[in-house]
Amino acid sequence: MKTTIQLGILGLMFSAAVAQAQIDIYVTGSTAFRSSAYRGIITLYGTGLQNQNPAGPLTGAGNQSGANQITWSGTMTNVFGVAASNTLVTIHASYNGSVGGVQTLVQNLTPTFFLYATNASTNTIITTADLAFSDVYQAATAYQVPALRDLLVAVQNFALVRSVGTPTTVTNITIQQLQPFLANGYMPLGYFTGNTNDNGTNCFLPGRSLDSGTRLTIENDSFFVPNAEQPYQPDVNGNWTPFVGYSSGGKVATALNQGNAGPSIGYVGLSDAASVNGGANMLRYNGNLPYKGVFDGATTSGYTNDYSPVIYGQYSYWSYEHLFERTSVAVGSNVDKFRTALAGAVDNDILTVLPKFNLRLTEMKVHRNSDGGPITP
Repeated sequence: MKTTIQLGILGLMFSAAVAQAQIDIYVTGSTAFRSSAYRGIITLYGTGLQNQNPAGPLTGAGNQSGANQITWSGTMTNVFGVAASNTLVTIHASYNGSVGGVQTLVQNLTPTFFLYATNASTNTIITTADLAFSDVYQAATAYQVPALRDLLVAVQNFALVRSVGTPTTVTNITIQQLQPFLANGYMPLGYFTGNTNDNGTNCFLPGRSLDSGTRLTIENDSFFVPNAEQPYQPDVNGNWTPFVGYSSGGKVATALNQGNAGPSIGYVGLSDAASVNGGANMLRYNGNLPYKGVFDGATTSGYTNDYSPVIYGQYSYWSYEHLFERTSVAVGSNVDKFRTALAGAVDNDILTVLPKFNLRLTEMKVHRNSDGGPITP
């Protein structure tokens, strides 16, 4: 009997050890910051990365930098120490937008994640998220209670971009022009070109959904009423209809690249702006571009874009990238350790990986305490 009890105890101890050898962390939030976050996560795995679902590179043909759902597994001794060399760490990402990420943490919502990192596995798990990236402060959203623990990780640059079907005479857009444009979802093309001959053609807004921090940032920066925007989308024949808005900047870029859709102006992160005519279709916002000189979105050129207008406060369509966690998460816990390490990995990613689309916090010569708020030295 004693032997049986001892074996039972050993079995329980073994089961506990097996359970402790698995760390699962669930990440949600901003779609605009996915590529940098993904590269940061892979960096934290180092040589310990074993699987990625869906498989594929983060650049070039078939890349997964725009995947809304992705899961990795392997060992992560860079974060959890040598003692965790036999611990399987699985990071599950499911992106739903900046505002959606804040809401998910505040209301304990349960996004759908890929359960396994085995390529092409379609098994999913519906569960609460541990961390959320966001392009906006929690105070800018409707989900302010309870307060989340906020960690600033970078500066996210955005741009207003004309479509491939918009004349090159559209070069600038002002706050005053944006306000009716956002409200209506379209305006006469002549409103932007200054040419009365263009007034018979409409220019449409392929905007984002309510979960988008990119949307909330441009609304706040242009002193527009949040959530009062009317996005449009083109069908395959190029006909525009109102709808709830795109779930990612990549889908906005696809609409801007639809040649038969006619004139339109959208707002996206710079990585998506780079996919519209190589980045050449970015508009001046109140007279300024987010960069000086040449903009290069190519992955192989080795050129570093000059974001002096953002750094010195001449260009205002930018926000901080936040990495939120619940205050109920213990400082020093696995989730908290990973969050701190990921912020550092993202910072190093911006420093070392080209093309450069965003900025490190240490590069900024100005700051702001709210989304769309005053920019001060």
